[in-house]
Amino acid sequence: MIASPNILTPHGEHPVRIEFGGPHDDVATRRWRAPGKHSMPHLAADAIEFARLAGKRWRYYLKRGEAVGSIGELRAKITAQPQGEFGFLLVARPTWKPAPSALGIAWCRRTWCNHVVLDFLSVHPATNDPAGGYKGMGGAMLRAVAVAAGMIGCPLVWGEATVSSATFYEKMLGGKKIQDHFFFDEAALTALRAALQSPIPSKRRLKP
Repeated sequence: MIASPNILTPHGEHPVRIEFGGPHDDVATRRWRAPGKHSMPHLAADAIEFARLAGKRWRYYLKRGEAVGSIGELRAKITAQPQGEFGFLLVARPTWKPAPSALGIAWCRRTWCNHVVLDFLSVHPATNDPAGGYKGMGGAMLRAVAVAAGMIGCPLVWGEATVSSATFYEKMLGGKKIQDHFFFDEAALTALRAALQSPIPSKRRLKP
């Protein structure tokens, strides 16, 4: 397991288990569907599209023997091929029922110079509706990416921001303005890892 942060759910605060994923998680995310009512349908559509693209990338790397399913496997690959590029999938699993088997995913690539590219970060459409009672899933996934990066001594995580996701990454960078790309350096990654120990900032707490 990479991390076990708490998120706010419609039934109160619960921890999620974020760990390296496998082929079965690709199948789970392909079943993602938007709830019948979603206050921001474009966010639901983006979540489903990015999850499917992440799964497609996962299958491609798996076929080439460049996908890993654990931190031990990733470290072994790096030791054997210091300048190799390897992909991995992080998956958030609920600790309560009923809930989707995969609440969020992040598809990452370790580059030849030991940086991590965050190609796709997506959370289940039920968790990205501001009116749905969930809070913190995206931040939990990004912090887990920071933890994984630290496990291999990676000093930089970068990626592309979309129109919809730019404000999220700006918030996670402490308000730093970004455009179509973001960079989390060592200081920013350290702050993300430290935030895993902090309570969820929220003026409203939902009771079970």
